Amino acid sequence: MLRIISTVGFTASALVVMHMPTAHAEILNLPPHEKTFESEMGSFTVGNHDEAINRIVPLNGAPTSYEALVSSVAYGRVEGQAEGILRTGYSVGCAARIDAVVPGIDPTTEFDLEGPQQNYATEQAQRSSTEQTRSRTFEQSSTGESARSQTQESGRAQEFESGQVQEFNGPIPSIAIDPGPYLELALKPGDITNVDIGKGKPLIPGRTVQIITRDFHIKVDSCAGPVTIRQYTYVEARTPDVDDSGAVFGEPTRL
Repeated sequence: MLRIISTVGFTASALVVMHMPTAHAEILNLPPHEKTFESEMGSFTVGNHDEAINRIVPLNGAPTSYEALVSSVAYGRVEGQAEGILRTGYSVGCAARIDAVVPGIDPTTEFDLEGPQQNYATEQAQRSSTEQTRSRTFEQSSTGESARSQTQESGRAQEFESGQVQEFNGPIPSIAIDPGPYLELALKPGDITNVDIGKGKPLIPGRTVQIITRDFHIKVDSCAGPVTIRQYTYVEARTPDVDDSGAVFGEPTRL
């Protein structure tokens, strides 16, 4: 027996856990960080404070999109006659990125056993046996034999006739072919991207320079899995003789 089954399915090249959009905005206040480095050009300081992350619901409502508004105060200070820049931003990490959607045909084939079943030959033999029994019953009744002997004889005849074809019955193999279309999500390993806030601010020797950020928008799309962000602040100082740098990092936070 051959059966054709039409189904539609979805498969993915990796098992991932999809997040649901947050029902409401959630603001996280993170602790400050500061470091002072001693250098041949003189000391310099880099730090960050008043960092806040406001996790918001993505506008498209998709489980593969993430949005947040971030605020912070990044600062740096160089001593002596050094020059340089202060720069800040966020590193954004995605667990697994959806790269493409590939349609195709799923060549799934299933095997099964059905039965035991009564085939056409058995039904014909039983029908013929029943007709012969009725004929005997009519002939024997006309001779005046008892109803009990008629019943016993008809039972033996039916049992004999049907027994000749029952040996052909048994489990019948069946094949189910599933040619249904599917969509395959091609997933890439997660990557980390740096998002700079501004182009960097020049440092002024002996003074504290700041980059103040309020509600900077971070948006991530096509990410199948958690997204983690982390703030960074760099001081890159230099003199005619020395280039030096230092950094501080905020707390990793999951969107």
